[in-house]
Amino acid sequence: MVESVDLEPDGRGGEQLVARVRPRGGQGSRCSRCGRRCPGYDVSREPRRWRGLDLGTTQVYLQALTRRVSCPEHGVVVAAVPWARAGARFTTAFEDTAAWLVCHATLSVVAVLLRIAWRSVSGIVTRVVTERAGAVDRLAGLRRIGIDEISSWRRHHRYLTLVADHTGKKIVWGAEGKDTDHPGRVLRRARTRAQRCT
Repeated sequence: MVESVDLEPDGRGGEQLVARVRPRGGQGSRCSRCGRRCPGYDVSREPRRWRGLDLGTTQVYLQALTRRVSCPEHGVVVAAVPWARAGARFTTAFEDTAAWLVCHATLSVVAVLLRIAWRSVSGIVTRVVTERAGAVDRLAGLRRIGIDEISSWRRHHRYLTLVADHTGKKIVWGAEGKDTDHPGRVLRRARTRAQRCT
C-alpha cells in the first residue's frame, strides 16, 4: 500500500521519486525464506529502500520500514515484502527486467542501461534463475539431444559438461567437470519421466 510519493534530490543534481509503502494486512509477517506466517520479532528504526523501474529518466525507489519475524525453521529473519525477493535491494519487476535484458545484452551494457553496478546485475540474475529453476521442467518434451564438453582457456583446464535440446535450441542441463556420468544422470531422469507418461 502506497502511503506517500515525493520527489527528492538524488545527490547528483537531479531528482529521484521515493514512494513510501507498507505491506497490506498480514503480508508483512511472513518468513522471507519459506513464506510461513510467523510472529513478529522487531521493526527496523531506519527505513529501507528498494530500487524500482525508472520513470523516464527519473530513478524510482520504494521505501518502507522492515520487520523481522521469528521463524521456527529459519530463526529470526527479515520478513518478506510483496514487492521484492528475499535479500534483494531491487523490486521484483526491476530484477525480472534486468534478467530479461541479460538474455539479449552483456552484463556491462545492462548495468549502464539500468544505472547499477555490473556485480548487482550478476546477483540479480542469480536470484531470478534460482527462483525460476524449480518452477520449470527443462527435460519435458526432450527428444533430440547433444552432449558437449567445453573448457576454459586458462592454464588449469576447467571443464563444463552441457546437454542441449536440439529441437528447442537451448541448454537443458550443465555441470562442472568432464565426468562421463554427468549426462547419464540426465538421460536416466529423462527416461524415467518418459516411462511415467506412457
